[in-house]
Amino acid sequence: MARILRIAAAVALTLIAVAVLVAIGSHTNTNDYVEYWSAGQLFVHGANPYSEPLIYALEKSRGLTAAEPLVMLNPPWALFMVAPLGFFPALGSLVVWVMATAGSIVASILVLRVPPQYRTLAFLFAPVLATLNMEQSSPFLLLGFCLFLRLQRTRPFLAGASLLLMAIKPHLFLVFWSILLIDCIYKRRFAVLAGLATALACSSAFATLISPHIWLNYFTLMHKVALDQHAFISLPALLQAFIAPKARWLTLVPVSFAILWGIGFYWVKRAVWDWRRDAMSVIMAAILTSPYGWISDEVVLLPPVVSAALASTRRYSMEVLMAVNILAILLFCVTAQARAWLPLLWFAWYLYAERTGDGTKAKENGSQSPNREPVPLIS
Repeated sequence: MARILRIAAAVALTLIAVAVLVAIGSHTNTNDYVEYWSAGQLFVHGANPYSEPLIYALEKSRGLTAAEPLVMLNPPWALFMVAPLGFFPALGSLVVWVMATAGSIVASILVLRVPPQYRTLAFLFAPVLATLNMEQSSPFLLLGFCLFLRLQRTRPFLAGASLLLMAIKPHLFLVFWSILLIDCIYKRRFAVLAGLATALACSSAFATLISPHIWLNYFTLMHKVALDQHAFISLPALLQAFIAPKARWLTLVPVSFAILWGIGFYWVKRAVWDWRRDAMSVIMAAILTSPYGWISDEVVLLPPVVSAALASTRRYSMEVLMAVNILAILLFCVTAQARAWLPLLWFAWYLYAERTGDGTKAKENGSQSPNREPVPLIS
């Protein structure tokens, strides 16, 4: 009976949270949800989901007052993500979207097997709150990463297929893709690549079947849209703005060095490479040096943050983490330029937690040695 009551309470709280989010979302028409909804509406009805005039007309019907439309810039193989939204009215699809994104976060925590004492921290992780507030698609990236970590040893084909969710925003994971390709070739794990290729082919075929000119429409939009005119504020973007605002190639310099570092990092550890452990540093480097990104995309840093928190031997590592999380929430509430420093903030804490402390936490956890790397969450 107690278990039934706990489940009922959890369901009731979930429904209340969804109702609150829907009530907020119905009045905030500049959130990213409106671009996903408009793209889904156009896509399932055979129209061009990358047409700015059509998108703007739909978004104005939702109350958008901005001078320009919010356009979904994800590649066509990501349209499966927004297709269900095309079958519901705006408010109904918002419920579906919130349930899907919030459910992805819950599923990720379960797949990671986050200990109960850390689950509250996971839900209050600043990028998690940001992605729910912005109604972004970033929770799907997190779910794809967690599924890959869970399946890559026992179900390599399914692990590769799960990377389709990370391919929704492929530019965020250039370091990860580079190391994955080298690892699959070096260890002859072609099933992972086959799973990813199959998933991309199926999702692309689905988009092309619904809209035969979808790829032409997408490349036409990308040719016309200048990414540097949008608010993709990141550290590489700030580097470009500081050195030479018109030199867009400068945003690729940090990620180029990160790829070289990642290849060297993998090659040194290739004999004992473990994605469940070593991917944590890789994903940190990928987000830190990504040419474009949002604070909501930092939700994929949840696995390395929790992993480092579990393994840290620092006496006050959790207190520092909570302070950093509060600071991140405050920075989210100020200017976009301030948010650009958040990946560096998470990276600094990750390095702090990863270093050997006084061994207190190691003794509490029964560890024989205080010198520990971030432990794999998934056994």
